[in-house]
Amino acid sequence: MNHSYLNPKCEARENPRGGCSVFAKEFIPKDELVSLWGGTIAQKKDLDPNMPRFTQRVIQIDEDLYLLTAEEKEPNDCFNHSCEPNLGFSGQIGLVTMRDVQAGEELCFDYAMSDDEPYDEFDCLCGSSICRKKVTGNDWKNPGLWVKYKNYFSPYLARRIENLNK
Repeated sequence: MNHSYLNPKCEARENPRGGCSVFAKEFIPKDELVSLWGGTIAQKKDLDPNMPRFTQRVIQIDEDLYLLTAEEKEPNDCFNHSCEPNLGFSGQIGLVTMRDVQAGEELCFDYAMSDDEPYDEFDCLCGSSICRKKVTGNDWKNPGLWVKYKNYFSPYLARRIENLNK
C-alpha cells in the first residue's frame, strides 16, 4: 500500500541520467494535482541527518516540521529538482502543474519552493538554460523566484516571503 498519491497520468521510471524520475504519461493541464506525499511528521530536533533516506525522503513542511516519506521507496520519491520546473506546491504536501505538461515530459519542482535548510545542498545538473548551478537552502530568498513561483511556494515559505515584503 502506498502512503502517497500519484496522479494516474504520471509514472515513475528510471531516467537516462541514473536514478528515477516521474514522467507525464499523457497531457496534464495547468494546476492539476500530480502528487500528495504521505508519511510521518517530525520536528527538526528529532531528525538524524545521517539517516540513509534523509536527503531523498524528507520534505520541509513548516518552520520546524518535516515530512518523512514512507520507509520503502514509492513513486513520489522520484520527483527531481529543476531550475525551470513544471510543478509547484499546493499546500504543504501537494504538487500541481504550473503550466500545461505534455506526454513524455519529466515532472520536476524547484527545491527552493520548499526548503530553507542546508541539509540537501548540491551542484545542480538540471541542464536548464537558467540553471543556478548550485541548489542551497537560501535559494527561496531570491526575489526573482518570488515572482516566478508566486503562488507555488510551500505555505511556510510563502509566509516568510510575505513578511520580508512588508
